[in-house]
Amino acid sequence: MLLVCVVVTAAAIAQAMEPDLFGGLKWRLIGPFRGGRVVAVSGVPGDSTTFYFGSVNGGLWKTIDAGVVWTPITDDYGFASIGALAVAPSDPNVIYAGAGESDIRSDLSSGTGVYKSTDAGRTWKHIGLDETRQIGKIVVDPRNADVVYVGALGHAYAPNPERGVFKSTDGGAHWEKVLDQGAEIGVADLAICTGNPDLLFATTWHTWRAPWYVYSTIDGPGSGLFSSHDGGKTWSRLSGSGLPGGDWGRAGVAVAADGKRVYALISGKEARDGGLYRSDDGGNSWALINSDSRLTSRAWYFSRITVDPNNADVIYIPNVALYHSEDGGKTISVLRGAPGGDDYHELWIDPKNSSSMVLGTDQGTTVSLNRGRTWSSWYNQPTAQMYHVVTDDQFPYVVYGTEQDSGSAAVASRTDHGQITPRDWFPSGESESGYMVLDPDDPNVVYLTGPGGTVSRYNRRTGFSQDINPWPLFLWLQPNNERKYRDPWTPVLVRSAAERKAMFLGTQYVMKTTDGGLHWQAISPDLTGAQPQSGAQGALTADNAKQRGFGVVYAIAPSPLNRDVIWAGSDTGLIHITRDGGKTWTNVTPPGLSDWSRVSMIEASHFAPGAAYAAVDRSIRDDQSPYIYRTRDYGKSWQLITNGLSAPAFVRAVREDPTTHGLLYAGTEFGVFVSFDDGDHWQSLQLNLPVTGVRDLAIHGDDLIAATYGRSFWILDNITPLRQTADARKASAAWLYRPATAIRVDNDSFVGTPLPPEEPTADNPPAGAMFDYWLKSPAEKVTLEILDGQQNLVWRFSSDAKPPKHGPLPLAERWFPRPEVLEKTPEMHRFVWNLRWRSSGGLDIDEESEPSIPAGPKVIPGTYQVKLTVDGKVYTQPFQVVMDPRSPSTAQVLAEQLRLGKQIFDEAIKAHRVVAQIGSVQKQL
Repeated sequence: MLLVCVVVTAAAIAQAMEPDLFGGLKWRLIGPFRGGRVVAVSGVPGDSTTFYFGSVNGGLWKTIDAGVVWTPITDDYGFASIGALAVAPSDPNVIYAGAGESDIRSDLSSGTGVYKSTDAGRTWKHIGLDETRQIGKIVVDPRNADVVYVGALGHAYAPNPERGVFKSTDGGAHWEKVLDQGAEIGVADLAICTGNPDLLFATTWHTWRAPWYVYSTIDGPGSGLFSSHDGGKTWSRLSGSGLPGGDWGRAGVAVAADGKRVYALISGKEARDGGLYRSDDGGNSWALINSDSRLTSRAWYFSRITVDPNNADVIYIPNVALYHSEDGGKTISVLRGAPGGDDYHELWIDPKNSSSMVLGTDQGTTVSLNRGRTWSSWYNQPTAQMYHVVTDDQFPYVVYGTEQDSGSAAVASRTDHGQITPRDWFPSGESESGYMVLDPDDPNVVYLTGPGGTVSRYNRRTGFSQDINPWPLFLWLQPNNERKYRDPWTPVLVRSAAERKAMFLGTQYVMKTTDGGLHWQAISPDLTGAQPQSGAQGALTADNAKQRGFGVVYAIAPSPLNRDVIWAGSDTGLIHITRDGGKTWTNVTPPGLSDWSRVSMIEASHFAPGAAYAAVDRSIRDDQSPYIYRTRDYGKSWQLITNGLSAPAFVRAVREDPTTHGLLYAGTEFGVFVSFDDGDHWQSLQLNLPVTGVRDLAIHGDDLIAATYGRSFWILDNITPLRQTADARKASAAWLYRPATAIRVDNDSFVGTPLPPEEPTADNPPAGAMFDYWLKSPAEKVTLEILDGQQNLVWRFSSDAKPPKHGPLPLAERWFPRPEVLEKTPEMHRFVWNLRWRSSGGLDIDEESEPSIPAGPKVIPGTYQVKLTVDGKVYTQPFQVVMDPRSPSTAQVLAEQLRLGKQIFDEAIKAHRVVAQIGSVQKQL
């Protein structure tokens, strides 16, 4: 068996494409610059400028100016989902981060243990507890930064042993489980008394998330409240003495600095038992101090308490609003409601200054320096959790998607003012978790799905939204398994490329409309395997949930080649196909795919109607292995194609390049992968993309767009090298990739008042023609020449060119920056030419000796040639330059403009050289 594994691994290595063939590509963030969900925050005691937050799938961030600017600090360390965060009170350089969010909603992100920094976040080290997966809380002994406690909730979908409270006395080098309630009961909250650090409190939670439930968790017996008076060596369950009996749900706990005042926020199956409990004697006796149902609403998602470190009567309870009490919890008021970041999850207060606090919410992180009267912005954190991505057909194109907790977002792929700013995105309909589809005839019309099965038609031009649900609104109030049409948190909605007016929606059926959602028709039977039984009783299990009426069609893929071929996949683990437009359906599920294996995406091939790819997410069955299936015969047979992928990077999305057969892209829980051989082998396409979950991918022309679940939208500009790696790989010494068509854009320079440098911005794509080349070994000299259609030299570049002199750039170069430097190292390089002449009228410029001469006029649309010379060997490729489709300029006007521009340029060169000669003569005198 070992020998077989070695052979397979060696074959995979042999077949994988060398990363240096495409390593010069770079992902580009475009926003939106609004925060995503945050459940972990902390600060530095006594420092009102330095704070930290952990995004649930966007990594750790730090500010040193009280939230004006946030900077990611863990992008190079491979973990993204943060559930807990603690700065050591005795040493602010020591930070502990627990990976994996503890608010275990249906679309959760998991982690891989505990990480530590000893230099205030500059570097990080993994320190164990890998299988805790969801961490609820970390507390540090205020006397000793090496003494740390971790409250681990554990796996969300199945029992596992790494649950409970873990303690380390050597900074995480070794761990001991000090509170263990079994493989099904984890820790939801943990509190340490700063005045007496040997006193701790912990809440345990018996819970798990079922794959068929959209919203709440399933709780079992055994949840409770524990205390320890000896630094975690022994623990006592607190019961009676005023605490509610029966089974609890999730509970939160907080202790004041004196150790006497303790608060517990308890939810129970009996609503009358829930509420805020208080102890004034260190937890020996308790009283229900406030039974306001607002404090325990959706307790599985909230249940946190923060006590003012300097006043035990002042407490804060985050929920749908940030509740506040100044009389020990007897009365509450809303300190911050909507809009303010709702929902609210975690509040940290500076123990040395109660006015200084940092708040984690569904919309990011904000800082207050005046006890919550005013807060900093969350529009400076590109940590949006995007579910799916589509683009329109305009230029520049717009990227659309739905963001968890914040609604839809549409972001320009480039702007006309030199950069992408927070002003360059806009909401486009009301939805936080669904699909978006653009009308093929009107880019202002957007179709959206969302929670509760909502389907709407939004018109950007008018701002009006129309409900186009195929079911009456009042049915939303019924349990999902009792509705006429069932829906998931993310209802699938797709448009057919082969039938322009057709859209398909997933319920338990495949629904079709051809009139913009005014009328819907179910064109399939129930494709989930459900056989609803009236009067069924007993506990729901994975074995009987389908028969109890749960399950939905989660993925739909109409063939772009044949309008009658449609694929459908369910979250119950079934794949069906119709080859007659929905009249008949065939179950073509891959063998061995068990119940509740979520078919998260199906990609119908652009090259053969019988070929398709299916991404299957089994993380909801506690299986984080990757699954991608391929068929070439309409589902009669399937191949599992995951060579090069491994757990825990399970797969959520698979896309086929529409122009290059065999080129595939996969979005996983930890990034992007690419296959050059139709899925037989996979390798990383992460490049500079931060580690985060990638929920969807889209190809727009020559660009690849990623919808990340924690770091907003990213674009991999000009992926033509990926499409030509097979050719480049055969080259003996160097390779010049065929360039993509270059678009001449004339209004890409900033005009007007600039944004302050503190405002978050993103780059536009490179302006001009992109030339990609690969060197197998170091070169002595590299030159690159651009020739027009008559073989006239337009510009010549050299790796030996002298850089321009230091100092302020000439005005011409500030507006028309010079191209990048030609590199000579053995890898793939991207060189950008700004589409300007630097040769005219026989007055050719020597790039090596005259680098300071500014660029000339822009070239006109047409066919050009790029010539690469590497140590004497020449490589050539043709390419096209086209005009910005928005430009009203005619070919005649552009030609005349060029003629005049070149004439002016010639005179400018002559004047430049005369000035240089005068300067040379003056130096000799």
